[in-house]
Amino acid sequence: MAREALPGPLPLAWGIVAGLAGLGGVLALYRVLAVGTMSVGSPLVGVMGAGLPAAAGLLLGDAVSSLDLAGVACGLAAVAAVSWTPSGQGRGELRRVLPLVVAAGIGFAGFYLAIDQAARTGGETWWPLVAARAGSVLGAAIAVARLRPGGRPTGRWPMLIAIGLGDLLGNAFFVMANAQGALSVAAVLSSLYPVATIVLARLVLGERLRRAQALGVALALVGVALIAA
Repeated sequence: MAREALPGPLPLAWGIVAGLAGLGGVLALYRVLAVGTMSVGSPLVGVMGAGLPAAAGLLLGDAVSSLDLAGVACGLAAVAAVSWTPSGQGRGELRRVLPLVVAAGIGFAGFYLAIDQAARTGGETWWPLVAARAGSVLGAAIAVARLRPGGRPTGRWPMLIAIGLGDLLGNAFFVMANAQGALSVAAVLSSLYPVATIVLARLVLGERLRRAQALGVALALVGVALIAA
């Protein structure tokens, strides 16, 4: 960042938008993980976060490959498979989780798109990330002030700091990847994180999936991989 000149207001504004979108995506994803099944919600969020930037790239003139189309088809099939519940069981939970999945996917996709716009409008590499982090910190501070007015600081600060540093590191890697190649590739590959989430859900939480849901998870991961190919 020391070698980059301070950009104009437009790239910084895009960076702030990216930070706010990413914050919204993270909050929605954490809510998904709290009220739903981790190994189902996380892959669907990943598919949306990858598919929307890829679709935007197509609208901007990117070439459409057969693998991209196959990936989109797998994503739609994944939504249908994961949404299926036998004899109407779990429909209430599904209605609660799917809006959060959509919100999280849109938030992550918005981060990718806004960061890319910040770079395209002259923000280079690191200043957009600084602006994004400033926007997310400001948004988080406002949210905490509204949700916990006058409340005592939580005793989980070390865990929260670790989460924040991990998120910052992930954002930094995405910014570097996006600077080296196409947005669609960087965004889709960044959305492969549900693989680790599923493994942890199985090993740590002992979550088990019905066959249709397991098929949906597999299709979601295949869809992300096909779009990235």
